[in-house]
Amino acid sequence: MKYVVQPWETWESMDSIAARFGVTTNALVAANPILSTVPIYPGMILMIPGRPPVTLPANGYLEYVVQPGDSFFKIANKFRLNYRTVVGQNPQIPNPDVLWPGEIVNLIYA
Repeated sequence: MKYVVQPWETWESMDSIAARFGVTTNALVAANPILSTVPIYPGMILMIPGRPPVTLPANGYLEYVVQPGDSFFKIANKFRLNYRTVVGQNPQIPNPDVLWPGEIVNLIYA
């Protein structure tokens, strides 16, 4: 799964991101080799290892970056999509009741 590092005010680090997603910092670096030479910075897109891969169509989908206060229900309503369909299209997010700002949700238009 993809994750966008949040603004400096959140004080994110490799350790805090790894802990949030239940992976080790070594696994995070292995999935993102650039982290061995460059520190994380806001806006950097990281791959979070250990989440199921999502099969996306060649076109007809949008990657939405979760904002503070978002939920699957709010996102589905915002884009006029079915809530259950949006949840089903994002198996990389294990608990649909918990979204973190910076997570990327796939919105597939079929």
